[in-house]
Amino acid sequence: MSTCEVKELEQIAMRAASAAEKVILSHFDSDLAVEWKPDNTPVTIVDKGAEEALRKVFAQETPHFGVIGEEFGIENPEAEYKWVFDPIDGTKSFIRGVPLFGTLIGLYHRGEPLVGIINLPAQRKMLHAAKGCGAFVGERRVYTSKVEHLSDALVLSGTVNTFDEMHLGKEFEAYRKSAKLYRGWGDCYGYFLVATGRAEAMVDPVVSLWDIAAFPAIFAEAGGSFSLLDGTTALFDANGKPTRPIHEGYNAKATNGKIESVFAR
Repeated sequence: MSTCEVKELEQIAMRAASAAEKVILSHFDSDLAVEWKPDNTPVTIVDKGAEEALRKVFAQETPHFGVIGEEFGIENPEAEYKWVFDPIDGTKSFIRGVPLFGTLIGLYHRGEPLVGIINLPAQRKMLHAAKGCGAFVGERRVYTSKVEHLSDALVLSGTVNTFDEMHLGKEFEAYRKSAKLYRGWGDCYGYFLVATGRAEAMVDPVVSLWDIAAFPAIFAEAGGSFSLLDGTTALFDANGKPTRPIHEGYNAKATNGKIESVFAR
């Protein structure tokens, strides 16, 4: 695929993120009815409406592509190209009026990451990347930081409770205490901070495919590193099939690609 073609697909992803943003901001910081899924995660009509907006754009502009979305599942699973998205990553923040949530979009061709989007609607910031074209926030190209030592680094995660639940509490405690600073700025906002040079590492002990599918393209273009905790970098196999169960079958770590002592499982 040519650079021009990849950029065209990136533009489609950005338009889809903007469509979802309109739905999200029309309800942000307002009273919403919240449903709780069987896995004890929240969902609202806004999550569903934002995903419908994403799917509408993709159906119109790339009708032969497959899609994997958090709220409405998989369509056209045998397609060579697949959009993978989370309409609101950080719904727990969203329902509390906390602006650290976003929309995530990744595009793959037979398992190869081509495009990644982190859109932060409440902050009016969109991080977008396309293979071979760089990573940008708006028109400004962004890179991961130049920090080389964990002792000088800012390490991020979601709740530490999940590390305990996954029997990784002691390992993560040692890792974060080795860093200069630790904060719980999790979900997509944490990855946004690492990719734009504001933090050095983000670690997730358990995530679903749509929570992380945007990140391989972004970190490749921003000069950082993205993988599962065991160092595996592929989220799909060569045939475009997910390598793990798509719901909470993955984990993740992202760094600036320079610090040592990367947390590993």
